[in-house]
Amino acid sequence: MDPDSLAHLEEEREFLLRSLRDLEREREAGDIEDGDYRTLRDDYTARTASVALAIDEGRAQLPPPPARNARRLVATVVAVAVVALGAGVLVARASGERVAGRPGSGSLPTGDTEQLAQARVALNEGNVVEAVKTYDRVLKTNPRNPEALAYRGWILRLAAVSGGAFDQKLWQQGLASIERAIAVDPSYPDAHFFRGLILYRDRHDATGAAAELQKFLGLNPPPDMVAPVRQLLGEVTATVAAGSGP
Repeated sequence: MDPDSLAHLEEEREFLLRSLRDLEREREAGDIEDGDYRTLRDDYTARTASVALAIDEGRAQLPPPPARNARRLVATVVAVAVVALGAGVLVARASGERVAGRPGSGSLPTGDTEQLAQARVALNEGNVVEAVKTYDRVLKTNPRNPEALAYRGWILRLAAVSGGAFDQKLWQQGLASIERAIAVDPSYPDAHFFRGLILYRDRHDATGAAAELQKFLGLNPPPDMVAPVRQLLGEVTATVAAGSGP
């Protein structure tokens, strides 16, 4: 993919993210009916996920940037990636909704339910630091909570690869947290998606990534993630057939 096409996709992603934020403000102000809100939200969310995957693929084709002496964690960059590939797409959008592949949130301890809802709001607002702090509070009282483990791990992975440099220690912490989520609850789909993307993009392990993405699709994921993940799985499967990494 050439830089101009990548820039166009990034502009489209920014437009979709702004549209999601505007939609939330309209809902809070009571300016939109619930049915219209859900329809537009699901459409924007699915389109954002699809564009984000295309951007990820395009960036993988570009030459690596020059090495930097220091890495800055840019919260806005991390937040955009989380919104596009995680929060707002994979997790339930309100504490009363069912998390994909899981029992109703009412089965969780009340404190966990409330704090996880707060973390989702923080992610959707781009407040990554507050989201991580909230996940840490959940894990302090419930170290086996798969959502907190998976999303905290994904945020750490995004931070590790942002800013033009690679933080190996932070990346390992992120992957370990995601793998811990899978260990405590193999039926939680989001963790399989995150691990699959890490295997494919970071480890160039297309075979392992394909297995994780297939598990995700088999665990009743959110409907608006099925099409983009199937598209990604098609690319990964083609890579396996070709016998090379991305």
